[in-house]
Amino acid sequence: MLKSLSINNIVLIDKAEINFAAGLCVLSGETGSGKSILLDALGLAIGFRSNLRLIGVDENKAQVAAEFDIAKNPICKNLLKENDLLDAENPDVLRIRRIISENSTSKVFANDIAIGVNLLAQIGETLVEIHGQHDQRGLLNVGYHLTILDEFCDNETLLKNLQKIYKNLREIEEKIAALKTKKEQAEREKDYLHHVVLELENADVKTGEEDELKTKKDQLIGKEKILKFLSEIKSHLSEANSQMLISTRVLLRNQNIINNFLSEKSEEFENLNQKIDENSSEIDAAISSIDSTIHEVANCENNLEEIEEQLFFIKSLARKYNVQIAEFPRIISDAKEKLKLISLDEESEERLELEGFKLHEDYKKLANELSQNRKKGAVILSKKVEEELKFLKMEGAKFKIELTTYDLRLTTPFGYEKARFTAAINKNSFDDISKIASGGELSRFMLALKVSLLNVKSLPTIIFDEIDSGIGGSTADAVGKRLKTLAENLQVLVVTHQPQIAAKGDVNFKISKISVDKKTKTTITKLAGKAREEEIARMLSGEKISDEAMAAARSLINN
Repeated sequence: MLKSLSINNIVLIDKAEINFAAGLCVLSGETGSGKSILLDALGLAIGFRSNLRLIGVDENKAQVAAEFDIAKNPICKNLLKENDLLDAENPDVLRIRRIISENSTSKVFANDIAIGVNLLAQIGETLVEIHGQHDQRGLLNVGYHLTILDEFCDNETLLKNLQKIYKNLREIEEKIAALKTKKEQAEREKDYLHHVVLELENADVKTGEEDELKTKKDQLIGKEKILKFLSEIKSHLSEANSQMLISTRVLLRNQNIINNFLSEKSEEFENLNQKIDENSSEIDAAISSIDSTIHEVANCENNLEEIEEQLFFIKSLARKYNVQIAEFPRIISDAKEKLKLISLDEESEERLELEGFKLHEDYKKLANELSQNRKKGAVILSKKVEEELKFLKMEGAKFKIELTTYDLRLTTPFGYEKARFTAAINKNSFDDISKIASGGELSRFMLALKVSLLNVKSLPTIIFDEIDSGIGGSTADAVGKRLKTLAENLQVLVVTHQPQIAAKGDVNFKISKISVDKKTKTTITKLAGKAREEEIARMLSGEKISDEAMAAARSLINN
């Protein structure tokens, strides 16, 4: 609820402090007195676009400040809390201040914290609804029509459940899309992975095989030399003289190639010196061992060409996969794991598609239920609005809520349809209300709709501008009664020239133009008692107020 509005240097208003109240607040005054200026000032406070023409002529900046009671406005409180703007000491009050100047952009403060104009507009949408020439957002915005209809139909729980399913559907669709992309990439890789596994497994490269092949290669290259050395050692041992034994030791110590050729003989040849030193009787055994080794080397079946071919083959595999030969087992393992994941992804996609199908069935069930509620609700609400229009003396006006169905194969967060409020006046065809109604008719349409939606959540403050355009007498009285009914649950501000409407107000403000130092200024005065009676009498009879007009004013107020 709007508690107060402070205005400084807005067009013709030098300074004004207005304290509003709950119920029906009436703003009256002669044509051109500046009632629209008051709404322009309030518009600045709730995020409407600024205009430098609003700045008064005496200064280069203007300021408005508004205070709102948000105790019963959880939507506004949550928005303030999300943006760290809620006053911890006084969470039920919101103070907004906006400064516009010729030399800089607007400055906006919410609870004394600087904010942007866009955030101010979001906050303003939770505070005030304006209908009339200042209507920049509200019931004329087609984007709100489905929401209004759903609130009338009490679809909140259905809609929340639908939106939860919709969210889950979107998440599953995103997962499936990601899996499909991954699958497409995997399919292109699948044949390659199979080839990797087959090629490396068929190669059957053993751990340490490269080193073993290199050793054999070295051994085969030195085969003749080894045989020569072994024969010479045998000859020396056979002659068994001291000098030759020394020579034999030299050979044994320096011909490591023997050990490289037959690694399993290493220990035997290393101990040969010791055998010779310990007991000459061991010489015969040593000669026998050398004979055996000579035979083994001479009859080695390893083929140097085959060994080189195998080495070249396994090295080429290593180059092909850009790894070390020792990493072949890991490459095989990784390829098999990827193939397994491809298979698992295919199973996951099938599972997700099944889950998505079930969710889509649940979505269709809820969306169809919503559709039925909306169709029924649209008929009922249309009839209620038309009944209100008749009460407001617009008997020839028709109101219809058009529901347009989307492609049923599609899903949206709001079901299968969108809504649009349409009207027809004087037997014309149906069209958007804003296109077929004048300012006064438009305000009465909005009033009829708001009264029909009394049990539906609404913003705490509603403003009607020009609602009495082109009406009078019994029509004005009917409008006044409906505004009074609406004000039982909401704060309603109405700009009016009609005494029948003004007399229904819980509080009245008069906007007047006065001349001060040859300058025209606008003033705002709260009326009570006789001053209020005089204002309503002026509205009845003009500037010259008669006793009859005063009596009629009192009668309107009392009735």
